[in-house]
Amino acid sequence: MKKSTRNKGFTLSLLIGLMTIMLVACGKPLTEKLYSESVVQEIKDSTEITQEDKDLFGKAVLYSIGSNTDLSSKTVGQIIADEKLRQLKIEEEEKKRQEEIKRKQEEAEAKKQSVLKLLDESIQVGLIKKSVTLKDTNKWIFSDVVHMTLDLKNVGEKDVKGFQGVITFKDMFDNDIKSLNVKYDQPIKTGKSTSYEGSFEINQFMDEDIELRDTPLEKIKVEFEMDQIIFADGDPVKRSDIE
Repeated sequence: MKKSTRNKGFTLSLLIGLMTIMLVACGKPLTEKLYSESVVQEIKDSTEITQEDKDLFGKAVLYSIGSNTDLSSKTVGQIIADEKLRQLKIEEEEKKRQEEIKRKQEEAEAKKQSVLKLLDESIQVGLIKKSVTLKDTNKWIFSDVVHMTLDLKNVGEKDVKGFQGVITFKDMFDNDIKSLNVKYDQPIKTGKSTSYEGSFEINQFMDEDIELRDTPLEKIKVEFEMDQIIFADGDPVKRSDIE
């Protein structure tokens, strides 16, 4: 009879021990549990962990798969905390990257504006004379010819060796009449002016040629866009390099 009582006592103690272990395990906060497949599902179903922490945990798991990192020795809380730090680092790196991109963009824009100033504010072009030689086959002149004299003034801060660009003739209402290429390969010192004489034959089938021929000098406006300029002390500055 005594032996049976001892067996019952041992069994009861064992059951109590097992129940205690189970209760302790069940009562353990989810954040203190080690990573496992079952814990992953618990986290999905959990109401004690915020959605933000669930998202962090999910990112950590995905990262561990991609980087072949073992999470089995870490608790859920450690995994979430580590992932927060990793995300902060990513955000900081992205911020620095964006700042560097912005810095380079600002440098490029500043350089562009500097080049545009050299192109647009170095030579001032004006039309000071215009005349027409009419067609005269007896003199071997087979088309009307427009002769023009341009005033080229170096209004920049540097001496110029030469330049080329496009001059556009406009009417008094700023409507384009015709554009012509201009190339000048003689030096012009800063603050000085020089004259440039040019001519072109009128194509009687081109309305723009006829309009330019017939428009009086005082009703013509000019606009000049520099394509390339060479300064006396440096390399060529080209519009194509910044566009």
